[in-house]
Amino acid sequence: MAKLLRNCFLCISSSCSGNSDDMARPFILWLHGLGDSGPANENIKTVFKSPELRDAKWLFPSAPHNPVTCNNFRVMPSWFDVPELPFRAGSRIDETSILEAVKDVHAIIDEEIARGTRPENVFICGLSQGGALTLASVLLYPKTLGGGAVLSGWVPFTSSIINQFPEEAKKTPILWSHGTDDELVLFEAGEAALPFLEQAGVTCEFKAYPGLAHWMNDKELKYIESWIKLRMQSRRIEIDMRTSTLTKPIVLLSIALLTTVIFFAFFFENKPYSYPSSSDTMARRTFILWLHGLGDSGPANEPIKTFFKSPEFSNTKWLFPSAPPNPVSCNHGMVMPSWFDIRELPLTAGSPNDESSMLEAVKNVHAIIDKEISGGIKPENVYICGFSQGGALTLASVLLYPKTLGGGAVFSGWVPFSSSIINQFTKDAIKTPFLWSHGIDDKTVLFEAGQAALPFLQQAGVTCEFKAYPDLAHSVSDKELQYLESWLKERMQSTSSSSS
Repeated sequence: MAKLLRNCFLCISSSCSGNSDDMARPFILWLHGLGDSGPANENIKTVFKSPELRDAKWLFPSAPHNPVTCNNFRVMPSWFDVPELPFRAGSRIDETSILEAVKDVHAIIDEEIARGTRPENVFICGLSQGGALTLASVLLYPKTLGGGAVLSGWVPFTSSIINQFPEEAKKTPILWSHGTDDELVLFEAGEAALPFLEQAGVTCEFKAYPGLAHWMNDKELKYIESWIKLRMQSRRIEIDMRTSTLTKPIVLLSIALLTTVIFFAFFFENKPYSYPSSSDTMARRTFILWLHGLGDSGPANEPIKTFFKSPEFSNTKWLFPSAPPNPVSCNHGMVMPSWFDIRELPLTAGSPNDESSMLEAVKNVHAIIDKEISGGIKPENVYICGFSQGGALTLASVLLYPKTLGGGAVFSGWVPFSSSIINQFTKDAIKTPFLWSHGIDDKTVLFEAGQAALPFLQQAGVTCEFKAYPDLAHSVSDKELQYLESWLKERMQSTSSSSS
């Protein structure tokens, strides 16, 4: 199968080599907002259905984890530092960190142009902090690009930097979209971009969306689609006239063949439980569900499974779901990937909980577990793991599940409900063992919040192994994952022995 896929790629590569149509393909770079991630935004491209964008190459990078001043220096996905929120027209900015982030974006653009994409077919789009970075990256790039689309962003530097804008950069058109009810990046911050861009000699189309808060809607995205399409059409017509009528069918046939092969490869490799094995082997298969933290995404955590190299994990199915976008109280109501609402951060042992939204999230986790069990996996071979908010959801999901599972592993989490809920735990649920890992230097979910789980679980009659990690902040370390591997392996071996 791998050889066949490779041959298909070679076929397409050879038939498209030197094809000007490939050079005319649009490249769209999407920069997410503070605390978000690239993979969590990939569904945006499904809105863009025009033929002109059918061959568009999309890229959704994730910001690195950095301490953010406006969020009490909490480490989270952030392109650059944001000194204060809500952001107003006169809010403080950190030009040094924004200029560092611009270098990374320029490296992406340079690489894409080096591959053959024309600069005028490169479009940069971004929401909120990503919108501010979009503006800076476009205006400081040495060539004229296809365009920059800013959604709910702001100008991240003072007018003194205008003299650094290359003349070619000023020719790149800007589209600015902003909700009038935005309470995180105020509408006035968006309006302030107009005189700034006028002073710089940059063309900008500004669109206000009445009633829209700090988020994006389909109406905005559809307009961005038409805006990009308009800029692509003239170039597409010119390229189509020069394209050989002979090479097109070859390319289309190659793509069709590749698509067919990939479909069958994906179908047979990912179809649940399609292994040509006995029902006994099926029943012994392990399922590990990993729940990410606030503002993160499932795909961004998939490298975690590479730590688990023991033979016991050779027949393990992993799942890394992504939380839905929800407004989060502790982040000024900002919409971001979140399993449930969090009232405050840093989170202490006595922080308030939102049990209602947490219990709704538990239902979704239980649906995932139910599906796996109905597919043939035994409950004792199901393991739930989670970091931070995902760790709190792990605890709740395991304790409220009606059956005994293989185990629950909580990293830097907390108890997301009061002790009054203990009477809802079934006798089978409290038999599920827990591993709790927490960094002593955690400034986001304080170590005391993790320690508070011990008396809670003891009261509920739940077995829990608690491991403290000196000098570890709010993150997952290699050492933690290596111990998790041994902890899971021990339980998997025990289950296998008892089944034999």
